[in-house]
Parts: sequence; structure tokens; C-alpha cells
Amino acid sequence: MILSKGIFHFFICAAFISCNSTKDIYISGSKVNLHERPNEKSKLIRKLTGNTKASIIEEVTNDTSDFRHWFKVRLPNHLEGYVYSDFSYFEPQNTFTNSLALQKVKFELHEGKLKILEKNTSKLLDTIDVGNRFYKVFKSEQIRQYLLIVIGNEEEREDEYEGVVYDLTKHRVIIKNLSKKILMHICNFESVSPDDQFLVFDSGTSSIRDKFVYDLSTSKFQIFNDMSRELQWIAPKTFIYFERVKENESNLPIRKGDYVLEEKRIWRNGTIYRTNTTRYTYQD
Repeated sequence: MILSKGIFHFFICAAFISCNSTKDIYISGSKVNLHERPNEKSKLIRKLTGNTKASIIEEVTNDTSDFRHWFKVRLPNHLEGYVYSDFSYFEPQNTFTNSLALQKVKFELHEGKLKILEKNTSKLLDTIDVGNRFYKVFKSEQIRQYLLIVIGNEEEREDEYEGVVYDLTKHRVIIKNLSKKILMHICNFESVSPDDQFLVFDSGTSSIRDKFVYDLSTSKFQIFNDMSRELQWIAPKTFIYFERVKENESNLPIRKGDYVLEEKRIWRNGTIYRTNTTRYTYQD
């Protein structure tokens, strides 16, 4: 869902909510900022690490800081401040350990069986049935515990590649048959959200890319066809990106010679918010 500027400004006016009763949460993350006001440019009170128990005493949404939704919280020591709601959870969260990023694996593919083995010890981690038409591992990419494996056959046609995502900590396949959504021979594993809820895949060869955001909690994709190369996570469920502006979306010229108008947009947990920030970029 995309919220237009006019509709969302109406939303903003009604979005300041005072809670009648407090709600207990956990603020989870590495060095989460506790601010004096609901704005990332306001005074920093403290950085919170791990799982910090807190009570919500107020909720605020405004358009001064990338349409962020903030919680005013009170800590057990009675210290109060504002945190971005993306970092709040009803249960303590498991923190990621850097040792997982160092895990090395290798593969064996024979008679439709893809074996994942520890690189140094050759210990078998798992076997995945991928079908007899695939003969080789084309490439693999790992981000934290998530591993993208692209397999192919001898014909090397673009429709003869398949993708699998595997979780090295849980020892299970997360996604199979990625080729139904993505051209796997030009697919890259771009990023994982800070809370490990969303995986982002990139497909393309120019500055305008196809992006595929996969929600691990719902097993659903959200697809972007006109996104510029940049995608920047600013919180566990929020990223910033630029998208080409379509006709009737702006009063500015859509094109200026070899340059095309792009608008900064905010994606938060599946919803897209438009901003007033635009730029012209070279159209390749």
C-alpha cells in the first residue's frame, strides 16, 4: 500500500496518541538510541543494548523524521525518552552472534541431491532435493545465517537456474523455487533486515533494479520494479529508497533530457510513504 502525501498528512494530524494505560515492551537491538524528543536529530539521552524492558507511555507519528512511529518509554530506573517503534517487541529477542557470519560451507550436487557440508570438516549439514535437471552450483552468497544457493545445468539458459535460501542456524530451507519470482542468473542476495525478518534480493544489470522483499513471518514477496540501486535499512522494519516518479505523481517535469525524476520513499513493514525529497538522475 502506498500512502500519498495529502492523505498521509491528514493521517499525521490524527496520529498523536496518548495511551490511557502503559504497555510493557522490550527494546531490542545493538545501541538503540533513546532520544529526548521523537526526532532522530534531537538530543541523545542514552544508547540501549540487548533487551531493555520498558513501558510505553505515549505514541507519536510525525513527518519530520521519515514518517517514523515513535514510542515514549519509561525505563525501570524511571528514565524517559523516545525510541523508534521498530526496535520494540513484546518478548525478548535473540541477539545475533557474529560467529555465524564466519561459518564456511561447501556443496556437492549429484543425482538431484544438493549436499551442504562444513568446509573444513566436510561434516554433512543437510541434503536438499533439487531435481535431476540441475548439475552444478552456479554461485552462493551468505548474509549472516542465511545462504542463497543458485544452481544450474549445462545448457546455461536464463530459465535453467534455480534458487534456494537456507538457514544455517536452524538447518532448514527457508525458500525454494525462487525462479518463479526472480531471474536467478542475475539475482544477488542484497541484504537482511536488522531483526532478521526481511530478506532482500536484487535482480538487474542497470541502475534501475528489480527488488524483491521477502517477509519471513508471512512467506510473501513484495516486488519493486522501478527502484534505484540504493536501499538503506534505517531500522529493523524500515528502509529508504528512491523510485522513478510516474506521470501525474508530481508537478515537476518527469524528464529533463537524459535525466529522470526520482522521489525518496519510505518502506515500513510493507507500507510505502511518499516524501517531498526528489532528485534527477541519469537515465541509462
